[in-house]
Amino acid sequence: MTPSARSQKPSPKKARVSTGSSVWVESTLRKMTVREKLGQMLMPYYFGVFESTESPAYKDLLHQVEDNHVGGFILGTIRGPLGIERSQVYPTVVITNALQAHSRVPLLIGADFESGTGMRLDEGTNFPSAMAIGATDDPQLAYTAGKETALEARAAGIHWIFAPDADVNDNPGNPIINVRAFGEDPRQVADFAGQFIRGIEENGALATAKHFPGHGDVTTDSHLSLPVVPDDRKELENNELVPFRAAISAGVSSIMPGHLAVPALEPDATVPASLSRRILTGLLREEMKFRGLIVTDAMDMGGVTSMYPPDEAAIRAVEAGGDIVLQPPVPDAALAGLENAVKSGRLSEKRIDESVRRILQAKARLGLDKDRLVDIARLNQKFGLPTFADDAQAIADRGVTLLRNSENLVPLNAARELRVLLVSLSADPDAYPSATLESEIRWRVDSLKSLRADTQFVNVSALKLPPADSYDIAIAALFVRVADRKGNVGFPDDQRAFVNQMLASGKPSVVLAFGSPYLISTFPGAKSWIGEFSTNDVSQRAAVRALFGQTPIKGRIPVTVPDTVKRGDGMQVPANPMTLEAAPQALSNRLAPAYTLLERAVADGAFPGGVLAVGLDNKLVVHPFGRFTHDAKAAPVGTDTIYDLASLTKPIVTTTCVMILVQQKRLDLDAPLSRLLPEWSTAAQNDPNPAWRARVTPRMLLLHDSGLPAHRDFYKNAKGHDGVLALVVAEPLVHEPGKQIEYSDLGFILLGEIVQRLTGESLAEFARKEIFSPLGMKTSLFNPPRALRASIPPTENDLSYRKRLIQGEVHDQNAWAMGGIAGDAGLFSTAGDVAVFAQMILNGGIYAHHRVVSRATISEFTAHQTIGNSARTLGWDVALDPAATGSFFSTRAFGHYGFTGTSLWIDPEHNRFIILLTNRVNPSVDNIKIRRVRPELHDAIFEALGFTSVPAAVQ
Repeated sequence: MTPSARSQKPSPKKARVSTGSSVWVESTLRKMTVREKLGQMLMPYYFGVFESTESPAYKDLLHQVEDNHVGGFILGTIRGPLGIERSQVYPTVVITNALQAHSRVPLLIGADFESGTGMRLDEGTNFPSAMAIGATDDPQLAYTAGKETALEARAAGIHWIFAPDADVNDNPGNPIINVRAFGEDPRQVADFAGQFIRGIEENGALATAKHFPGHGDVTTDSHLSLPVVPDDRKELENNELVPFRAAISAGVSSIMPGHLAVPALEPDATVPASLSRRILTGLLREEMKFRGLIVTDAMDMGGVTSMYPPDEAAIRAVEAGGDIVLQPPVPDAALAGLENAVKSGRLSEKRIDESVRRILQAKARLGLDKDRLVDIARLNQKFGLPTFADDAQAIADRGVTLLRNSENLVPLNAARELRVLLVSLSADPDAYPSATLESEIRWRVDSLKSLRADTQFVNVSALKLPPADSYDIAIAALFVRVADRKGNVGFPDDQRAFVNQMLASGKPSVVLAFGSPYLISTFPGAKSWIGEFSTNDVSQRAAVRALFGQTPIKGRIPVTVPDTVKRGDGMQVPANPMTLEAAPQALSNRLAPAYTLLERAVADGAFPGGVLAVGLDNKLVVHPFGRFTHDAKAAPVGTDTIYDLASLTKPIVTTTCVMILVQQKRLDLDAPLSRLLPEWSTAAQNDPNPAWRARVTPRMLLLHDSGLPAHRDFYKNAKGHDGVLALVVAEPLVHEPGKQIEYSDLGFILLGEIVQRLTGESLAEFARKEIFSPLGMKTSLFNPPRALRASIPPTENDLSYRKRLIQGEVHDQNAWAMGGIAGDAGLFSTAGDVAVFAQMILNGGIYAHHRVVSRATISEFTAHQTIGNSARTLGWDVALDPAATGSFFSTRAFGHYGFTGTSLWIDPEHNRFIILLTNRVNPSVDNIKIRRVRPELHDAIFEALGFTSVPAAVQ
């Protein structure tokens, strides 16, 4: 049994107004003239943009404050040529402060922030709509939305939030509530609305439950005309009134009656609830014991203006029991009408005093009697905080609802090659309905073709589906916004026909429906359907994150769609972390011959120990072996042992950084090197042919065909980054550029310098920001701190130069002389981190839902290129010599070696990689037994896994 309105408990006590504030309330009330009191009951509209003090708009605002003595303002938006234009937060605060300074009594500033401050303020945080929050089935998230909306509102000088919507949307044909409601179940709506209210009230703002006694079961937009609520008194008690009782129990500061005809409560069909004494005083005040503010819905709406002029509407609202006349279409007329009503005796001053006292008490409770101004200097410390955006995104993520997935398309896998057609259709005027959606999809896929149409700017008849063989999957993004004065939440017939044409193309397709949950009944042929019952940026982003498996899908639709889905429906889909998984023990057991080979190599003195990592089809085996040194008492190697990767720095760091810069169009691989390093051309006189140097490009440095020599011991004659770099630049070429490959450290030192000059950051910092951090490679770094040295096996016992055992500092002498950071060496890492990097490359440049480079860029950089009698890729070696790499890598494989005893080989043909990290140079660089071990190890792994076909190129 649901308790009736008559048994409604009184609302809990508000934060008490202090004795001093109570004195202020009574003192202020006594000093007011009747006109000033009546002005307190008016809240005109204002738009927060820059206004000159001489502008008509600003002068009108001052008129409202100084002449009409209004009690406050409601912040709003305007309709521009491209759609809704929102207020700006800084101009809003400046205008508000100016108006507060001109007002004798502090102004109460309100705004409709149903979906966060971003609903009215451009820079504010957007939360998903109420129904999208309801789909999370977690009322605590409504509290978070209310709390953070209140904090942002107060930071911007807005005290009164005209939310939440406490309506029960149990009519699918409702054209104006829809996703603004938390759902169709009155108890669920009550729970969510109550938490939203608590979030607001407990964080310094006033909440508003609307639209009393319930706007959910209507078929007319009250902005256009007066809707009729058909429910009888019992139905109202058991449905519509339930959330309002909960709101009062939650301590809501205000209730907003709707412009609704409610025959069960008010028999006069010409009297909307907002103007009905039976409803506002009889039901709300006397039966439900509500003691807070009653604020009308906007008085410029058709539900009132179609029946009464501004003055009469204002009088009737106050007669009915309203305290605030919100957004009167003609404030001067409303005030004049109220004044005349008092003079004629139609309204008593005692009645006016009751409302004004409640208004002043609310202002005192907000602390406006003591401080009414916003500290503009601190606005950006409290408003638009990233934590608010993160929380809003998390809530939107939780509300994504999967209602159909018969072909198991969801989630999509961005690690596979994917060409996407996106058809974005809006049932409203919207020049770019899918702006966030497109940007969120684009970086995940290999290509994106977008078609857009709406009801004003681009007609759907102008669209044409591309050939089916030009894309792999089609996504239809359908937007149905709830908008005042629109009159419906339907989908245009011509747009529906185009979507059906796309669905009939025979290509895999997914529908992303934003806004109205009832749209699904229109498309019975859609086999994959994701609903996100909101249309703003966080909701678009949430839908894509769910579609690609970045977040789990947990939402449950909070309404019933007749003959289609029931309330509570929603398929649960776990997230795809898009990370490497530990291989099953059976796979590791199959590699036992490789492990045995490594143990023999340790016993033979090829290296003291190391870590083998094998990746196959996103499964990873990591096998540590041996010890840090050949000493039997040395520490054993573990999976987290960090190695000096030596020349693996070239592909992992330098080449990848160059790839990123090329992709960002900040680097042209075919530009003359002298354009990037002006000092390069000054050394031309040292070359065998002075004309050669002008032909050298970054591409040649990557391919090792620039003509530079393999290596020089610059560290013997220079110290510091600049000193070594100067010698590299001045070093003569040893052969004509572009004619033959000669592997060169010097070229990669120059590439590292190019990265630093183009980015303004060290190579290490740029790599950390663009590669290591996004991929979660937490143990990949240059110049490890001393605290990590116990985790790093030593390399050479250098008896000639540094005259010490080298441990935890780069072994390469030139890199060491440059400060430990160079394009050719210096990186330290673990096998696990290198495996993450390798899997990112196999995935086409994405890992853990972070895109580092595009698949196309990887393809360009790893394509084999033959120069002279050798072959390379851009930054990588190729597996064409079985004596070096083994017999079974495919012709598409690429990899690299490191002087200290490291290697990484990636084979995209078979989706696998092999990593071997050792410190073979301990204690001496003269130990080259690893050259025999590597190909044997690779072959042993391939044979153990059953990959033993010999590529034609090797044959």
